[in-house]
Amino acid sequence: MEKVVKKFHKPVKAVKEYDKSFFAVIDEYIAKHKLSEQRLKNFKVLIRCLKRFELYKRKTGSRGFKLNLSSLNPDQLRQIDEFLANEKQVFLQFPEIYEEVPYSAKLAVKTPKRKRPPVLDEEGKEVPKGMPKERGQNSIADMMNRFRAFILWANDNGYTTNNPFKHYSIGEIVYGTPIYISNEERNRLYETDLSDDPALAVQRDIFVFQCYIGCRVSDLYKMTERNIIDGAIEYIPRKTKEDRGITVRVPLTKVALEILARYRDPARETLLPFYSEQKYNVKIKEAFKRAGLGRMVTTIDQRTRQEVQRPLYEVASSHMARRTFIGNIYKKVKDPNLVGTLSGHKEGSKAFARYRDIDEEMKKELVGLLE
Repeated sequence: MEKVVKKFHKPVKAVKEYDKSFFAVIDEYIAKHKLSEQRLKNFKVLIRCLKRFELYKRKTGSRGFKLNLSSLNPDQLRQIDEFLANEKQVFLQFPEIYEEVPYSAKLAVKTPKRKRPPVLDEEGKEVPKGMPKERGQNSIADMMNRFRAFILWANDNGYTTNNPFKHYSIGEIVYGTPIYISNEERNRLYETDLSDDPALAVQRDIFVFQCYIGCRVSDLYKMTERNIIDGAIEYIPRKTKEDRGITVRVPLTKVALEILARYRDPARETLLPFYSEQKYNVKIKEAFKRAGLGRMVTTIDQRTRQEVQRPLYEVASSHMARRTFIGNIYKKVKDPNLVGTLSGHKEGSKAFARYRDIDEEMKKELVGLLE
């Protein structure tokens, strides 16, 4: 009788011919929607998260739970948001979920197993293999924005008339003041003697080279000797090539040419001897520390959105090279469109503002105009 009453007050919608499962529609979205390689990779991360969310709901009392386009509601979106923020705790409570749908999609290379030291956390405790990293609020907001894009596409293409995002507010993406190193600090890093650690010296040199060409690390890793044309680096930024295939050309400086000559190897496919991006970032931090680049900088903790003061070497990363290139040139020419021709930003790009800072020296020049 309960079922009859519920059906009377909330009749089941007629199933249409194109009615498909939630993840089947996502597969169609991926197949039909124009996504760059990086956006596709990011979207697949979201898909794995949503599959784990389903499993988590079943583990916590909602037996047989499945995501459904027609019944998706703001409360479920809130739960998904909370799940994305707390996957580390979910992993510790239900590790079997991550055996079925791993946190990372990286394929294991079939090579002889090597004994590697365990990864330790800040307290010196061993980190379980495959444990998710804690996400900041920017990352979560970015993932929810991708999810909303899919729901809007599903609405536009007739897969559903339900849009739960109409009554759900996604958190705002907040960026702190861009942090970059000065030309003097870059030179100090390059001149630091790292001969006792050749592997570290190589990655330091790659970072310095990136400071001189200003590309994203994803573009740097794809470069070969064919990208060197008449004394300059030429490439089409991967992030924007689907929208506009504009070639960026950056003349090579004396130091950049020196680094290229040092590591030139015709037998190697890549331009420079790269590590994985994660190891590259670890080496950058280590090189900064060895060079004594430890001035305190103020950043935003993306989990708490509170400002924190940290030494420079702790926040150093591959993207700091891009900010260093853009920030230092902008201080000299003060023309975002001109700098954009070297960095790959389109004219009037809002994103450009994230990569440069109007520093104290520029502020004094502006105030000086009043005298």
